[in-house]
Amino acid sequence: MKISIIPYAAAARAELTRGKTVVVIDVLRATSVMLTALANGAREFVPAISPEEALQKSLLYNPDDILLAGEQQTVKIEGFQLGNSPLEYTPEKVKGKTIIMSTTNGTKALNSCLNAETVLIGAFLNAEAVADKLSDKEDVVLFCSGTNNNFSLDDGMCAAKITDEIIKHSTQQPELSDFAQLLLKTYRSDSLENILQSCYHLNLLKQKGFENDVTYCLQNSLYTMVPTMNLISKSIQ
Repeated sequence: MKISIIPYAAAARAELTRGKTVVVIDVLRATSVMLTALANGAREFVPAISPEEALQKSLLYNPDDILLAGEQQTVKIEGFQLGNSPLEYTPEKVKGKTIIMSTTNGTKALNSCLNAETVLIGAFLNAEAVADKLSDKEDVVLFCSGTNNNFSLDDGMCAAKITDEIIKHSTQQPELSDFAQLLLKTYRSDSLENILQSCYHLNLLKQKGFENDVTYCLQNSLYTMVPTMNLISKSIQ
């Protein structure tokens, strides 16, 4: 098995994902939101590159069947029903709904790897399940969404966590890219809390009042589900 890591969305050249198994990671917070909502009964997610595209996609659905969701620079999009806090996505709100979502980083990453063979949704919340799902794959790409086209350490440590779990349960040592090796060494060097204490995006969210989101999103393997993106309909279930 080969494992490589894309550091942020703008670094995703077509040849890096073409025909490969890709795991898109946006720990804080889009992929954590998707996991939570789907676990709470949402029908599917439709990732949009921009709020305008989300509104355009919403016209294809019965208004009673959908929710518009997302954020721009951590702020809930005006006129949308939900933001980007996983704690908003309760069963009462999302059960049976198609959620059309646009975020600053995560939904852009999802829409930039549509040439992959498979696209999975990853976060700390399902890291062990993701690693198990990848156990028989030959060429794996862990795609960190990043923050505003910069690497974000929370995503990187989630990718390293998944890599570490794969190695723990593998009979053969996977071939790691240089970046994957670096992140794995960092992940193994200290506690996650200590490693992330100076993480820019994590601290930005705390400063803006989302500390409970951060605590929730850093939980380990709360879910066993691994959502998959349908590359034809561009929906996630």
